[in-house]
Amino acid sequence: MVELKTQTTKKQKSGREREDGRDMLSELHEDVLVHIIQLLDTETAVRTSFLSKRWNNLWKHVTTLRFRRRNFKTIAMYNQFVSHVVSQRDPSILLHCLDFEACGTTAQELLTCIVFFTPHMLHVPHLRIYLDQESRNNFYYPIPFIFSSPSLTSLTLSILYPRHILKLPPSLHLPALKTLNLTNVCFSARDNDVRAEPFSNCFSLNSLVLVGCSLSDDAKVLSISNSNLSRFTMKRYDEVQYKIVLSTPNLTHLAIRSCIGCHDLSSMSDLALLEEANIEIAATCPSIILRLLKMFSHVKILTLSKSVLGAILLVSYFCVFSSSFVCILTSLFLI
Repeated sequence: MVELKTQTTKKQKSGREREDGRDMLSELHEDVLVHIIQLLDTETAVRTSFLSKRWNNLWKHVTTLRFRRRNFKTIAMYNQFVSHVVSQRDPSILLHCLDFEACGTTAQELLTCIVFFTPHMLHVPHLRIYLDQESRNNFYYPIPFIFSSPSLTSLTLSILYPRHILKLPPSLHLPALKTLNLTNVCFSARDNDVRAEPFSNCFSLNSLVLVGCSLSDDAKVLSISNSNLSRFTMKRYDEVQYKIVLSTPNLTHLAIRSCIGCHDLSSMSDLALLEEANIEIAATCPSIILRLLKMFSHVKILTLSKSVLGAILLVSYFCVFSSSFVCILTSLFLI
């Protein structure tokens, strides 16, 4: 009787051990496993192929790819990994988000590889590209198709090496685009025109950030013309100035940051919906500052740098303007 009880106990224990040792994660439905892989960075996602045969090709179905150079010892190893992933993933699976860096003298080759092995690039809704070109020579980046994508809703394009400026076409035909972040790009005007107007065909654009952007030699004015735009931020670091004309009747948030000075900014509308403005610029012409403040006659929250306030106080007629401005202003911050 004792022996039989012992044998039964051993069988129960052995059964529990087998159950505890089961790979229950791999038994989940494929869609669930792909969703789990989706939460990992791309390098780790590809490594899941070594877990078992069940996981061998799951990473090829992910819809988000994120590549970071810092995760690799050399640029060559990074480029090899990116090329392997984009060439081996299932091309029938549409990408939802592509986020990558193209580094070094082989940046052009890597971009060409990505474009070649991603037949649905025009249908990627979220795209982030960081170009870090170390060479002193100018390179042509094979990405013009980006600026006419019918499906793109979010675009970040950053040229990380300031002396390499990517020249954009005169008009960006991105009807679905909602968020746009551009760093160190150059805007160009159409033939026989001095005004660059790149955003008028971005009908859904809501948020625009421009960092270190410039104009081509034939352009003198940057026109931010967009009736849907709500948030606009501009940052600059060089001494080259140009005129900026706003035609943004639905603008609610505006930020201008510069350690050098301010562009000559004006508006075609009274910015009646503007709720918050932030001016963080170095000392500049007081008359330009006051012209900015007059544009903000409807603003409720205003943030100023100390140099801006100093420029305001230098102009004696500011007190005349302030009576109509301060009565609407609800919050003033000095930084």
